Amino acid sequence: MVPMIYLDNSSSTQPCSSALERMAPYFDKYWGASFAPHRMGSELIAPLESQEQMIREYLGASVEDSFVFTSSGKEAVNQVLWSVFLEVARKEGKSHFIVSELEDAPTMQYAKRLEDLGCTIKIAPKNESGRIDLECLKSLITPRTALISVTMAHGLTGVIQPYEEILQLAKERQVLLHWEATYAVGKIPFSFDSDYLTFSGDRIHSVKGSGGLLVKKGAPLAPLILGGREGVLDVPSLMALSAALQQCFLYLDMMVLEIVRLRNLFESLVCGTVLYQEEMRLPNVSLVAFKKVHQEALLYYLNRKGVYANIGGGYSSHLSLIDETAMSFSLSRMSTEAEIRKAAKMINETVQELQEIGGRV
Repeated sequence: MVPMIYLDNSSSTQPCSSALERMAPYFDKYWGASFAPHRMGSELIAPLESQEQMIREYLGASVEDSFVFTSSGKEAVNQVLWSVFLEVARKEGKSHFIVSELEDAPTMQYAKRLEDLGCTIKIAPKNESGRIDLECLKSLITPRTALISVTMAHGLTGVIQPYEEILQLAKERQVLLHWEATYAVGKIPFSFDSDYLTFSGDRIHSVKGSGGLLVKKGAPLAPLILGGREGVLDVPSLMALSAALQQCFLYLDMMVLEIVRLRNLFESLVCGTVLYQEEMRLPNVSLVAFKKVHQEALLYYLNRKGVYANIGGGYSSHLSLIDETAMSFSLSRMSTEAEIRKAAKMINETVQELQEIGGRV
């Protein structure tokens, strides 16, 4: 079997042992429904309330802010856009939405649905630095703008958006602000000070089928599932999400120190050009372009050798829009120096092989 070196942690992460351990009792011991009028229901109330409060604290939210456990980051994004549509666009006539061109499929596809429902969608472009063009963003805001939806950091390029500037702009123009923080949670320090924040559990070493939505007190919130969530709440996954967030923040210093060191080591060893190297980036993401090598060919041969990376597509935008020779590598706190050195060596050998093949064609 080909040994695996996993450098695609922006797509999914390995569930940590703490997440798996915390969820286990809720499969075979505490499996009742929290709304049930007996002990099997009541014994879940305190654990659920304490874990939800812990999640708020980890993300810098107050007890007055709402937390909604979701089945994924996608669902959380959908609920934000649906809430603003129902409570603002339909009731107040503010049917203008702004999303950035950096957004992943859930935001873009739901924006298209809102457009079909009569809303106006404007796309805020990025500049050469991979960040949103702030002047263009300002020009897109009108008195009818209901929401600005922006990814806090890009999962493939690693570029972090101008957080403070966008937050200040939204407050000055009195526009609701949604941060999609899937790639930022557990990677960089921040506090919840926007109207909405969404994230996916499987990017922070929780299990698939877990995600979250934070809603600032007073911001519109409409349910996606009517009749109450209690009967469908995936309690084990909520417990896993809480444990994974706890571990993320325990290891935050490691992420911004040791994982940065490993990323920089990788970039110094690999035989490509590091893109966006001078920008503010996530500590675990490296976007590298390889001269005279097409990204899909390189991805195919690395996959056969057990080195897993990403070029986008599906959930994320394809990197060919940036550079047809670029490939994204994303580390996790579980990455080791031995893996990084071995991966760089295998990448360099594969790039050289493909360049030689290209030269003979």
